[in-house]
Amino acid sequence: MSKYEPLREHLARLEDVVWAAKLNEVEDIIGSTLPRSAREHRTWWANSGGSLVHQNAWLDAGWRVERTDLMRDVIVFRRLRIGGTVAAAASSRAERPTRAPQKAAEKRLAKEMLALRQPATVTLRSEWTTLGDVQRTPCSSNSIPQEGGVLRFAAMQGDDVTTVVVATLSVHKAYRSLRMEMKGLDNDTGSQVGHDLCEKGGIDPKSPIECDVVKSGNAWLLTDGRGRKANMDDQSECYLVAQLLYLQEIQSGRKATLLLR
Repeated sequence: MSKYEPLREHLARLEDVVWAAKLNEVEDIIGSTLPRSAREHRTWWANSGGSLVHQNAWLDAGWRVERTDLMRDVIVFRRLRIGGTVAAAASSRAERPTRAPQKAAEKRLAKEMLALRQPATVTLRSEWTTLGDVQRTPCSSNSIPQEGGVLRFAAMQGDDVTTVVVATLSVHKAYRSLRMEMKGLDNDTGSQVGHDLCEKGGIDPKSPIECDVVKSGNAWLLTDGRGRKANMDDQSECYLVAQLLYLQEIQSGRKATLLLR
């Protein structure tokens, strides 16, 4: 295949009548540098054709060089006829089977994106279940679920209430982790919630701490009026519920921290 075959293919695909190309563009298309004479001599861009392979590249595609401006490294091509020669037309027809589905896919994607970009309202409806004072509610309590959920720990900092919202795939482990932290015991749960509550949430483990939980079945995600129960055992949905609950805490004016575990 000729070094300049990509130039012929490029011109055959163009739908314009005139193409003003920088020499650098031509080099990008053919994938190599042009000879020195192409940048210094206008005759290199003549339309004589014949044995000159590079000239046949644009002539076979149905184009001719209309003007050369080597001072600005610009070559102006003009189409001679629609579709070029038989060789160019054959190349164009060969590409249609692959290009047509691609164009159809592009149109379909553009149409779908219009729908995807429409404004959407996502809201959360949830119910908190009270677990009570962490100091007094043991880990063995039946009110503490084993599965995933969102915990909210609340404590006093001076005259203000501070809260920590925790998303976890095991409510029981997270709760037990805090209980052990408060008692100064070694953590055997594999959860760092207790440590992070004190370090990042700023909660004093010796102070009274109230705890609530949104457990599976008590959270609904609504999008433009259509909703379903959130799957709190799915990490991404559990995190989403926690983030929305955290925003509610912030909007209520409380100092809050979000932990995704």
